[in-house]
Amino acid sequence: MKCPKCNSVIQAEHINIQTDIAQCTKCQHIFKISENIENYIDDGFNINNTPNGTWIKKGFNHTIIGATTRSPIAFFLVPFMLVWSGGSIGGIYGTQLVNGEFDLFQSLFGIPFLIGSIIFWSFALMAIWGKVELTLDNQGGKIFTGIGNIGLVKRFLWTDISTIKEKQVNLHYPGSQGGSLVFEGKKRISFGLGVKEERRYYLLRAVKSLTHINKWK
Repeated sequence: MKCPKCNSVIQAEHINIQTDIAQCTKCQHIFKISENIENYIDDGFNINNTPNGTWIKKGFNHTIIGATTRSPIAFFLVPFMLVWSGGSIGGIYGTQLVNGEFDLFQSLFGIPFLIGSIIFWSFALMAIWGKVELTLDNQGGKIFTGIGNIGLVKRFLWTDISTIKEKQVNLHYPGSQGGSLVFEGKKRISFGLGVKEERRYYLLRAVKSLTHINKWK
């Protein structure tokens, strides 16, 4: 067992299963075993055995692991959005352009449809070309979510992270896969909502494997 704070090996005499308490002699951190057991992985996981839709790239001083957000939901979202955008946006704003007339009330009425189109098109495009990619090094890393080089980047330091876990979500929307991954500690970072369960599980195990083998935390 390793300390969730400094990643030092905990000696057996400082682990008390009955009281659910362990103490690190290096940093004096005391923690509950049951709350941190999810951070420990067995030796059977092979980080190079990537499921379909996932990948790993090893650089000189960093490692990249990623997963695509491709999903069959795209077969529903794309036709739906073509009808939605064509009917609502085209009907509200297209008629004004064709007639060469500006209608303030109609334009304001169309704003919710415009926002909805942007949101749902982002889901549709992520279901076709999207990805979640983590670039990890000795200090920390970054999490990219998007399409190609366009997307959201979240940066973190290992010193700010104490727990890596999977979280199930109750809110479902088109393109969601029922869960996400969470880094928790001094800051909280959630990602991977559009990643299928098998791919998301690989990312979770891969990150845990790298943090333990390389002692990045």
